[in-house]
Amino acid sequence: MEQKPEQHTLSGRRSQKDDTSGREHLLDTAILLFSDRGIANTTIAQIAKAGKVTSAMVHYWFDTREKLYDAVVAERLGPLIQAIWEPADLENESAIQVIRGLLTRMFEVTDSAPWLPSLWLREIVQVGGLLRERLLRRIPRDRSIAFRQKIVEAQSRGEVNPKIEPDLLFTSMVAQVMLPQATSSCVWDENNITMSLGREQIQRHAVALLMRGLEGPVIRSEELNGEHQ
Repeated sequence: MEQKPEQHTLSGRRSQKDDTSGREHLLDTAILLFSDRGIANTTIAQIAKAGKVTSAMVHYWFDTREKLYDAVVAERLGPLIQAIWEPADLENESAIQVIRGLLTRMFEVTDSAPWLPSLWLREIVQVGGLLRERLLRRIPRDRSIAFRQKIVEAQSRGEVNPKIEPDLLFTSMVAQVMLPQATSSCVWDENNITMSLGREQIQRHAVALLMRGLEGPVIRSEELNGEHQ
């Protein structure tokens, strides 16, 4: 983003709007509102009020709503995607190790960014979500292709369930991480039951469900049990 020129008050001090921490605070405030009520239902005035600034200050830092969305993806979602994918050793790890590592890091990023599952459900997974296309452009295509190929090769060796569809696997992993966390406080009206599960419970469930479903005829039990991570 282009640097704003320095602004000074009559006393010669920098004005508050030059404090970059103020911009970071507004960005975090906007994300929390977006995840709670959806982007379309969040106004600049609401962001300003929650951030305890004026609407003019929001426009000063982000100019337009579109640039605010760009900042959310580039400065908050982008680094999370990088944190999930970068440590994966697609050449030297087994397919099962790669999958387990990706799953673990997905849960780690939702722990550090608890707003992510709700934002994912509202603005990314749904067709027409206002962050969807921006985020898809940041998925590392080369790593995605290599991941798919690794699954195909593991299936040919009997290490991964041949009924697993490689093109759907990563999407299924993300869904297992995000959806239960996004709906963990939902009330199921039919039976008036509130589902309230913590991240650790959801993680245990997702790992057990996915890893057992991935099991091929010759996969080593110690890999599934996580003894060699």
